[in-house]
Amino acid sequence: MCVILHVTEAFGGGVFASVTQTCNGLAELGFNVHLAYSERPETPQQIREHLDPRVTLHRLQMTRSMNPIRDLRSLVDVVRLLRRLRPDVVHLHSSKAGFLGRLAAFPLGIRERVFYSPRGLAFLRQDTSPVMRRWFRVFERVGASFGGTLVACSASELEQVQAQIRPRRATMVENAVDTAAVRPRQARADATCRIGTLGRIGPQKDPAAFASLAEELAGPGVSFTWIGGGDAEASGTLKRAGVTVTGWVARERALEHLADLDIYVQTSRWEGMPLAVIEAQVAGLPAVVTDVAGNRDVVVDGATGFVIGSRPEMAACVLRLVADPEMRRRMGAEARRQALARFSVDRMIRELLAAYGLSREPGIPRPAAAPQQEWPRYIPAHGRQVAKAPPTVPVAIEVPISERPATARQPSQSR
Repeated sequence: MCVILHVTEAFGGGVFASVTQTCNGLAELGFNVHLAYSERPETPQQIREHLDPRVTLHRLQMTRSMNPIRDLRSLVDVVRLLRRLRPDVVHLHSSKAGFLGRLAAFPLGIRERVFYSPRGLAFLRQDTSPVMRRWFRVFERVGASFGGTLVACSASELEQVQAQIRPRRATMVENAVDTAAVRPRQARADATCRIGTLGRIGPQKDPAAFASLAEELAGPGVSFTWIGGGDAEASGTLKRAGVTVTGWVARERALEHLADLDIYVQTSRWEGMPLAVIEAQVAGLPAVVTDVAGNRDVVVDGATGFVIGSRPEMAACVLRLVADPEMRRRMGAEARRQALARFSVDRMIRELLAAYGLSREPGIPRPAAAPQQEWPRYIPAHGRQVAKAPPTVPVAIEVPISERPATARQPSQSR
């Protein structure tokens, strides 16, 4: 039976959801799936409850920060695991696992069977110094020199990969969500327009920008909710701005909160391809998101929401949606239609197997090396450069923005 090993250090949030969905989908097809992971504070306590019982778990001691001694121990542990399992496919998730995993696979002669998903490129982070971002880029390039195929989760991430890492092989498999688990937006009798977001309260999601938006648009008939928890100081800032902060809640409860919203807002400073935005679109919510990698790949500007470049533009677009229930309904319906067709787990599994060189039959002993991908071509779209996706991935059709508020595009203040 074909053995597939997934390795991750960043086992929380969107990475946790994506990796567990991938492992479960492969196990259901009959593949012998193993998952090696390290825990973070945000890692769910009952991991086994989220996984198919056929997935075999292996606990590692990788750390997010650089620690030469612990990193060396983790490298040895990964080498031993590879030698013991002799996997047909090794899929690495997150920067630390990606670097150590490729380094471990290199001397074993299996680099052609290694795949690496960054799950958000570290050198795009805006909460670190330019010097650290340059180091992150260097580490990514060194990691790529050990071989393997880099798997981007969005067209924008693939663009960054090709331009700044330049790996020998790269492909794209867009993220997915369990669409059946996402409740559609619930109609309500009250006239309050509920605006919200979902995610960890931390630098990446820019809670200060969300608090500023809530203060600017505060008034009767409008409410703001942050679904999630995180940094205590930032949580206090949100609450003082009149935002309801739910704190950490179970996924089912978080999706209930999501379905109770009317407008979804994402103030991210950087992303890979955010599952929360995908879930909001599946729920039928128009989304107003910052123009960063990942956000712009999910939301079709002017059709399923707005992709904005500045805080004033975000406030103007949200205000337009607040004042126009018909626009909210129309954009939400289109968002749900496109998301259901585009972001299913079955589609993601199918494309991953194609990247691995495997069929849906788990009996194939060894995958063929993934073909080298052409560098992406680009087409202009409303003044931005948009990656033209591979033929197997649905391409969102650009819709003329006839109803966008007349607000001049300015450099983003939320990045």
